Amino acid sequence: MPNPTNLSTSQQEKIKNLIQTKNLVVFTCTYYSSTNDNRLHQCIQTLNDPTYGSSTIATVVVDGSSPEVHEYLKHKCKQGLTVVVKEEGRYGRGKGGALREAADVAASLDGVGDDTWLCWQEAEKSDMMRCWQTEVIDSGVPSDTNTGIDIDILSEYDVICPKREDGCFQQSYPIEQYHSESYGNYYMNCVMKRALQVVKSNDEKGPVPVSVIDCKDIDWHFGPFAFRRKLLPLWLKYQGTSYDAQLIPIVAAIRKGYSVNSSLEVTFLLDGKMKEQEEGNLEFIEKRLHQLNDLDPKLKQSWEDDLYC
Repeated sequence: MPNPTNLSTSQQEKIKNLIQTKNLVVFTCTYYSSTNDNRLHQCIQTLNDPTYGSSTIATVVVDGSSPEVHEYLKHKCKQGLTVVVKEEGRYGRGKGGALREAADVAASLDGVGDDTWLCWQEAEKSDMMRCWQTEVIDSGVPSDTNTGIDIDILSEYDVICPKREDGCFQQSYPIEQYHSESYGNYYMNCVMKRALQVVKSNDEKGPVPVSVIDCKDIDWHFGPFAFRRKLLPLWLKYQGTSYDAQLIPIVAAIRKGYSVNSSLEVTFLLDGKMKEQEEGNLEFIEKRLHQLNDLDPKLKQSWEDDLYC
């Protein structure tokens, strides 16, 4: 396991204390072709935000960029509570391998226990750092109005799949992405409901898992998700190389009986520069089309395949 040697002993101790206080770590992976990449600068903004950046939440970045770009990222990052490490390729290449490596690094940090939330997000989704802290994890402990006692409503869950508030989604995303991802979600939730109905219809073979009974529609194409550290093997054992490395382990979690919360709504807003760059851009429009044609069939098939774990 790589040691975050870019951090001082005092920084590592601060990370440990923050993890134990907030019970979560954000992890991500990056690759940028040059120091002029707009997404690189969006990543730096994510990490350096003074209110909700990596100075307020422990964050792991596994970066597969060239040495020049990697050093630029480390230099521009104010460090704070960020662990920035060079991708080693221990779990294969591509986004999938980097995601697994980042999850493994996050899970190995001092202060992480079996119930710690490991929160995945793309590095360019800056506003998600706010959402983790104020609308997801913190929302899990509201006070009971009758007793005044905090009740951890997330304590029964193993996986969190936050969903975008539709107005924020439509307002801030490229219009093509709003429609393609909305369609993909309708499609994948229809697939899920049919698969779960088969499980329910076979309940004479044994008790139906709570995950099957309670599972609600999922915002499959959003990206961010969180899981307890004890579920790490579900992500490490799946060998996908792209977006499937994020999502198919969620299918596996549901099928294995783990409890998934997909009802937490976040007011996430994509940065305006991202929308400006991508809306009406043929390259990005075709990227969205490729995601539907490549990812969704794999996700559909994963409900029928033998479990990999």
